[in-house]
Amino acid sequence: MVKRKPNIVLMFADDLGYGDVSSFNPNSKIQTKNIDALAAAGMRFKDSHATSALCTPSRYGLLTGRYNWRSRLKSFVVRGDSETLIEKNRQTLAHMLKDNGYRTAAVGKWHLGMDWELKKENDLDRFSLDQEEFQKLDDQFGRNGNFDQSLQTAKIEGLDIDYTKPIKYGPNDFGFDYFFGTSASLDQPPYVYIENNRFMAEPTILYGLPNVARHNDSQQEAWQMGPADPKFNVEQVPVDMQNKVLGLLDDMGDREQPFFLYYPTHLVHGPLIPTEEFRGKSGLGLYGDFVLQLDAYVGQITAKLKEKGIFEDTIFIFTSDNGASAVAGFDDLLEQGHNPSHIFRGKKADVWEGGHREPTIISYPRIIDPGTSTSQMVSHSDWYRTIADILDVTVPDDAAEDSVSAIRLWQGIDKPLREDIVHSTGNGGFSIRRGFWKLNLVSNGGGFAALNDKNFQPQELFDLRDDISETTNVIDKHPDIVKELTEILAEHVKNGRSTEGKPQKNEPNNPTGEWPQLEWMEDYETYIQTFKKTPSPKEEHGGKDKKIDKK
Repeated sequence: MVKRKPNIVLMFADDLGYGDVSSFNPNSKIQTKNIDALAAAGMRFKDSHATSALCTPSRYGLLTGRYNWRSRLKSFVVRGDSETLIEKNRQTLAHMLKDNGYRTAAVGKWHLGMDWELKKENDLDRFSLDQEEFQKLDDQFGRNGNFDQSLQTAKIEGLDIDYTKPIKYGPNDFGFDYFFGTSASLDQPPYVYIENNRFMAEPTILYGLPNVARHNDSQQEAWQMGPADPKFNVEQVPVDMQNKVLGLLDDMGDREQPFFLYYPTHLVHGPLIPTEEFRGKSGLGLYGDFVLQLDAYVGQITAKLKEKGIFEDTIFIFTSDNGASAVAGFDDLLEQGHNPSHIFRGKKADVWEGGHREPTIISYPRIIDPGTSTSQMVSHSDWYRTIADILDVTVPDDAAEDSVSAIRLWQGIDKPLREDIVHSTGNGGFSIRRGFWKLNLVSNGGGFAALNDKNFQPQELFDLRDDISETTNVIDKHPDIVKELTEILAEHVKNGRSTEGKPQKNEPNNPTGEWPQLEWMEDYETYIQTFKKTPSPKEEHGGKDKKIDKK
C-alpha cells in the first residue's frame, strides 16, 4: 500500500488516564504539551480501548491482535516471576514485522512472563529468609501452564530463578531482535535489568516493602519486596529506559532497514517517583509530576525522529494500557479539579469506560492528516491488522483473530469499523458494546473493589448516547437488547474469534478447565467440557510447547 515501509514506534504508557492528557480533556490540570503536539501532528482516537482494564492482558491483546481472555490468563495479571503467557505457536505483531524485513526492538516493561531456568529450591540463604516460611510451592500460579488465580503465589517473587543462566523463552522469541527492560512493573520484583535473554546482574539483596498497597494511594512511593541487584535504583529505571530508546533511534534511524520499536514505558505506574527535574512541576502532587515526566519523554522521541529526518516516514502510536490507578490518589486530585478518568466512570481494572478507554494518538504524515480526530470505536487489537494492511501483508487465519483494520480511519474515512467490541475486567468478567449499547456482565465494576464478587451475569445496560458516564442502568427496560448482546458475545467466545475466518480455540483455564466468567452462557456446562478434556499445551506437545518457525 505504501512505497516505502514506514518505521513504527509504539509507546505504551502504563496506567495513564484518559483525562490526564490535555488534548483529550479540556479541563485537565496537567498540560501535556508534547503529547498534545503529537496529536496536532496526527489523529486523536477518542473512542479507543485497551482489550482489558489491566496491564498484562492488555499487552497480550496489543501484541497478538487477540482478545486477552482467550489466553490461559482469565483474570488479573501475571507476577514478575511468571512463565511466559503468550502461546509459543502464536504470531505476534513483532513476528509479522520481522518476517517482512523489519528490525524489531522492545524496551521497558514486558509483564507477559518469561521462561526461566529455575532452581530446585528457593535461594533462601542468600537473602536470610526462613526455610519454613518461604518453602517453594509445588503448584504455583504462573508456572507449569497454570494461570488460575485460585492457585497459591510465592510470598516473594523470583527466589527460585537462576539469574546466572539465560532466559529460556522471552521477548527475543516473540519476534524482537533486541530487548532491554524488566520482567514486570516498576513495583514488581525481580529488580534487575534484562538485556535480550540474559540478566545484567545477579540479585543479592531484598529491595522494597512487603504487602505494598496497590489499590489505594497510601503507599504511592513504595514497591514490593523482592530480589534485587544492589545497584538497582527504581527511580532511575524510567530514565535508563528512555536513554536506551533514544540511543536505539539514533542507531536505527541511520539505517535503510525499517524498524519497529515497542516501548512499554514504566511511567506512570506506581511507585510514583518522578525525578528531581519534575518533582513539584505539576502542582498536583507526585502523580501529576510523573505524567509530566512521561510527556517530556514523548517530546524527546518526537524530537529525535525529526532530528534523524524520519518523522514523516514513521508511524508513532501513543496510548495507555488501562485507566489510571487508584495509586494516583483520585480523591486528592479531584479536590484540585483534576479527574484522571475525565467524564468517564471507573479507573484501572473496572469495566466502566474509565478502566479501558485510552487517550490514543497516531501520527503518520504519509497517510494521516494533521490535527484530525475520530470518534469511531477501535480496539488496541486493531493495530495489528491495520499495520498489516499498510504493508499489504496477509495475516494467517490463526493470528489476530480479534483485529479489525482501521486504515480507513487513518485515511480520513470517518465511518464505523467495528460492529461490537468486548472488554474484560480485573476479575475477568465481560462487557460487550454494540453501537451505543453497552452490557456489563459483572457486579461492582469487576475491578479491585469486586475481588470477591463472583456474580458473572448481565448486571448493567447503558445507553452511551446520553449516558457516557454510565450512571443510569436501564437493563430492566430492554431485555431484548440484553438477549441480543449475550448471544453475540457467546458466539465470539465459541468461535474463538470475533472476525471472519476459520473458528479457533480458546486456551484452557488450567488446571481445572473451569471458566466462571462464562457462567452466564446458557450452555456453559456443555461448552466448558471441551476445556476439561483439553490437555495442557505441554501435554499436547509431548512435554514441550510447540514453537513457531522464526526467520
